Amino acid sequence: MSGWITRQRWRWEPTVEWLRARLPELPQGALIMGSGGNVVLRDKPLWECPYATVPGLPVPSVAGHPGVLGMYWMGRCWVLVFVGRFHLYEGYRVEEVVAPVLISSMLGIRWLVVTNAAGSVTRTHAPGDILLVREALNLSFHSVPIEREQRDFHYLFLCPQWRRSLRLHLEGVGLRCAEATYAAVLGPAYETPAEAHMLRCIGADVVGMSTVHELQCATALGVATLAISTVTNWATGLHQQRLAHAEVLAVLSAAAPRLYRVIQAAFQVLPGL
Repeated sequence: MSGWITRQRWRWEPTVEWLRARLPELPQGALIMGSGGNVVLRDKPLWECPYATVPGLPVPSVAGHPGVLGMYWMGRCWVLVFVGRFHLYEGYRVEEVVAPVLISSMLGIRWLVVTNAAGSVTRTHAPGDILLVREALNLSFHSVPIEREQRDFHYLFLCPQWRRSLRLHLEGVGLRCAEATYAAVLGPAYETPAEAHMLRCIGADVVGMSTVHELQCATALGVATLAISTVTNWATGLHQQRLAHAEVLAVLSAAAPRLYRVIQAAFQVLPGL
């Protein structure tokens, strides 16, 4: 195990012990929700508390990330749900961005689902579409320093078996989710037309400002990962409408019922069960 992982375990041990003493069930899965996650969840949690009450846990500063931790039954297991994430552009360091992953892993999870709001850099995917992330491009200029562990568990990164099972399950109930390549940039500004063109040229379908570091960290910890993108806007240059975060949240609200069904299904078709 890398020295970085060992140091992070020491750092987050008090937080984990605090949660272990209060959680009514130990989670087998975790869900990190991006923008607008608070409008997606439909069921009442078994337990919840604000991030601000959890010792050591940062608090998001971005609209649509309320910062609430909850325990839900989803699919076939208990899931620890982080409603709101931390971004590098807020001033957080990588080890704080991936805190939910480290904490969940120390509590014993085997599966991680992450959601995000993304802009489409191609006309193939329109606002309101829900996509299963097939590949990721890390263009944030930051990385989790755990290269050897990522190689050891590479097959868990955006787990192909899990994604394939989920896609087939969704098709069986009349929901079709295309697969896409997600590009992560630092943010917080939206992309210029030239940047959107560059992203399209190097193979990206959608772009956002999160997700990759959580996936890197979870993979190194031996946790299977799945990422789901909700397309919330066209990238600059593909549409004349002015981009705004309010538009992102409005599209997420409209897509929330479908996204919730996809999340529930993801925890229904868990690999290894």
